[in-house]
Amino acid sequence: MSECPKCGGEMIQGEAYVSVNVPASNPMMRGMMSPMSGMNLGDVGMTQEERIKWREKTGEKKGFLIKSDEVRTMAVTGRRCLGCGYIELYARK
Repeated sequence: MSECPKCGGEMIQGEAYVSVNVPASNPMMRGMMSPMSGMNLGDVGMTQEERIKWREKTGEKKGFLIKSDEVRTMAVTGRRCLGCGYIELYARK
């Protein structure tokens, strides 16, 4: 258990997610018919939840013929205060 830096309340561990709209131009959705007769689902998008990630350049170059900046990706996690709702996010290796 950790203590909230704002109010001193209890902080709980969690993960941040964002809703992403997936366009209907997905070939798997194109032209599908719904259970209701005559309603085409080809124009309807879907929503999915994606976890937030942090990307940063490491300062190193990678590649054999073509060198490009190496990038490190980390999951963003955090803590939320049960008392005031303060959220603290961080990324760890």
